[in-house]
Amino acid sequence: MPRAGPTLSARDREARQLALIHRVARIATGALPLRDKLQRVVLALKQHLRCEFVACVAIDGAAGRFRCEALSTDVPTMIHVGYGREIGSGVVGEVAATGRTLYVPDVGKHPNYIETMPGARSELCVPVCHNREVIGALNAECRREDAFADSVDLVATVAEQVAGIFASEALDEEQRRRTALLGMVGELMRAALEADGLDQTLQRIVDFFLSRFRLENCCVALVDDAGEQLRLSAHAGESVFHAGGGREWPPALGVIGRAFRTGDAQYVADVGTDPDYVTGSGAVVAEFALPVRFRDRVIGVLNLESAHAETFDASNRQMLSVLAEQIAGAIHVAGINERLSQTNRLVEEKSAALMQANARLREVNARLERLSHMDGLTGIANRRRFDEALTSEWRRAARHGHALGLLLVDIDEFKQYNDGYGHLAGDDALRRVAAALSGAATRSEDLVARYGGEEFAVLLPETGPDEALRVAGHLRDAVRRLRLTHAHTTRGVLTVSIGVASVWPGESLSPAEFVARADRALYRAKAEGRDRIGAGE
Repeated sequence: MPRAGPTLSARDREARQLALIHRVARIATGALPLRDKLQRVVLALKQHLRCEFVACVAIDGAAGRFRCEALSTDVPTMIHVGYGREIGSGVVGEVAATGRTLYVPDVGKHPNYIETMPGARSELCVPVCHNREVIGALNAECRREDAFADSVDLVATVAEQVAGIFASEALDEEQRRRTALLGMVGELMRAALEADGLDQTLQRIVDFFLSRFRLENCCVALVDDAGEQLRLSAHAGESVFHAGGGREWPPALGVIGRAFRTGDAQYVADVGTDPDYVTGSGAVVAEFALPVRFRDRVIGVLNLESAHAETFDASNRQMLSVLAEQIAGAIHVAGINERLSQTNRLVEEKSAALMQANARLREVNARLERLSHMDGLTGIANRRRFDEALTSEWRRAARHGHALGLLLVDIDEFKQYNDGYGHLAGDDALRRVAAALSGAATRSEDLVARYGGEEFAVLLPETGPDEALRVAGHLRDAVRRLRLTHAHTTRGVLTVSIGVASVWPGESLSPAEFVARADRALYRAKAEGRDRIGAGE
């Protein structure tokens, strides 16, 4: 069983916590699959907490359950990846239900505790939230009582990072879904438009749907010229109604008829409970009938039946609806040759729309990427961008034997400035200081980032101690030249203190220790009276 280590000083404890947060940040921005990222996070957290068990769960509020996505344990336990329970059950279920952190220093005294790790004495569970929704939780258990009293805030910070991992995965999944949809739209349209005549067009359409989705059968029923009757014009799969093509289908019959009469898509999750369902195959569980519209007129119905209810989940229904919209033009082109030229223009418009959609998607993705690395208030790089750049430049400097400089810049007595002039003025001051720092760091490879609050970080590749001190002087002077009145300080204007560190990265020093050197130098500059530059050891 892990034992508590020797008592750490506040500074050492803060350094360990910062190292963990940086480690999780690197995991979060890596290219691993979701579960691999979560597995590395729980392992890192367990090592830091020196406990026996840490797990990460995903919460499905709609289903009322939570599921283990990753865990790290030193002892046998009933929990495994994929293990799930109802929301409300146990400490984790309680956090899933309430969305609030729950620390149980003695599990024997908690009425809702459920033993999953033999010998557990204390448990800490912190919710993972995104957009005010509880989407997961981090859970730690230890065989020591009151093992996590000093770790609640740290685990909450890691939970925020895990929320970012979940959100990034959701964004990637949405991008993959859109890309797949655009690919299917193109494939479907090519298959339909390259066909020879209406019959082949319709057959290619139903074959496409049957091959791309888990369907028992698929058919297209077209509306006659009078707009009153339906005819089964193409089919694929197994159904008693598919014998003999071209048979009429009464508009009052079945789910197909209901879709035609109402003009709305009809989704039946359980055909056994729908009074209009007409059995064509005993294996069918769910049905989805979509009106096919051309210029706001229903020209047919695309009917899909599956033995698997999940085939028509919300995401697939949306995708199928988009695909159904695409086939109307192809059917119209194949059926009415005399309007070929007009239909060709519509196809070109569809293609242009797809290209625009692709371009918009790329633009949105690029914008999201830029915004994810930008501080919203000042417009300069944010902490995430700084962490990524530090990792990259550290490796490059170590590989080539170059020096790496770092400046930590803190606005002096900024709290008094905010209190005296108000937060709007404080925000404006932050923006102006950020602009001054960016203007003074003149090399393209230098990175100026907002590190947090009123603190900024400036990363200086290939910069030794003397040059780093010189740049720090330029930055301090640039802020002085702003001459922002600060009546609540003896200097009368807004100033900054700067901590300087410059090292040659190697195995004996980590990026976190590098940052800590600059931070200590900043602390000395503050202690010596502010508006000063402190050099690292």
